[in-house]
Amino acid sequence: MATRSLLTVPLLITVAAAAAAWLALGPAAALAFVALAFLEIAMAADSSVPMAGIAGRLHSPARRLFLSLGIVAGVLAMRLLLPPAAVAVGDATDPASSVEEAVFAPGSFSAHLAEVRPALAAFGAAFIWQVFAEYLFNTDRASRRSWLGSLEARLASVARPRVWSLVTAATGVVVTSVLVGARSGWVAGALLPVALGGVAGIAAYLVSKRTAAWALRSGPGGGSDTASIGVGRGAWRIHLYASTVVFERGLVVFMLFEILDGVYSLSGSGPLGSDGLGALEQAAVAVGAIGVGAVFLARLTSRVDEAAGLKRLRYLKAGAAYVLGVLSVLLWASLLVPIPGVVVGWFGTVVIGSALVSSLPWRAWWRRVVRRPRAV
Repeated sequence: MATRSLLTVPLLITVAAAAAAWLALGPAAALAFVALAFLEIAMAADSSVPMAGIAGRLHSPARRLFLSLGIVAGVLAMRLLLPPAAVAVGDATDPASSVEEAVFAPGSFSAHLAEVRPALAAFGAAFIWQVFAEYLFNTDRASRRSWLGSLEARLASVARPRVWSLVTAATGVVVTSVLVGARSGWVAGALLPVALGGVAGIAAYLVSKRTAAWALRSGPGGGSDTASIGVGRGAWRIHLYASTVVFERGLVVFMLFEILDGVYSLSGSGPLGSDGLGALEQAAVAVGAIGVGAVFLARLTSRVDEAAGLKRLRYLKAGAAYVLGVLSVLLWASLLVPIPGVVVGWFGTVVIGSALVSSLPWRAWWRRVVRRPRAV
């Protein structure tokens, strides 16, 4: 019943949009939309648990904003607008021209995106690693049970955890830059984008966190009680705080499905490339399908949050965090070696599934079975 209620709105949107696409663009567009929409729904399932972990750090009304409009807006913006923006910055061109090229000349745009991909991957790896390091080094000093044993417990109790987060991210940037430089024969054109992208990722994370910390100050008194945010003159700050969270999660989803997987949503590759659709038709189908996936992601994340799944299943939050850690490592590794598609598609499911299985009360169930009185 719960699964059906979660899927009702996304499926109704999919059916209505597919019918509209059939009438306006033909059966090829409708079939392509349905295929891509179901792919987006499947991919959203892996992201719901990490996103619920982020939602748990918010307080009302920021949580309601994040779970309703924030997720949808963040996913759409990062998936559709960041690549043209990156190409525009890398080629020093007009952003509008990059968007036009993405829609009308996907082959040329894909080539330009490939040129800036190393910098984007390095940026995302450094940024996402620091998000993961919040859990790894327990920057909030929250009481928790370690999922992976004594090593994780020791890392969670290190002194000055934010310094460790910064140092480990910088180490990842330096090591990756050196390896990329050595492989390319120390060509500046290969080394500098990776190094600068990594530094930019660290800087963007620090700016985002500083902005969030400033937004959490609850008005003239300068207090930091997050429960009091949304009262009086400081009410608007909660929206700024929520926007930093939307950016953080939107960047994670973008890096996973666009950069690591290597397929841009508006390009003619992937599910849309062989359907004979025009440029505008492909763009419309891609945007609609991503929107359906974002709506499903928001509803599923909200359901996980309402059910307090991350609290009742004690290791699920750890699994959500380690998905980010593995993603950052994969992004760094992708700068050196190709990452198999099966790894990209299934690593999140494996990590979250392992955390879920280890969270189940197996011992309690076993005790009940053993101690169950036998019928005479």
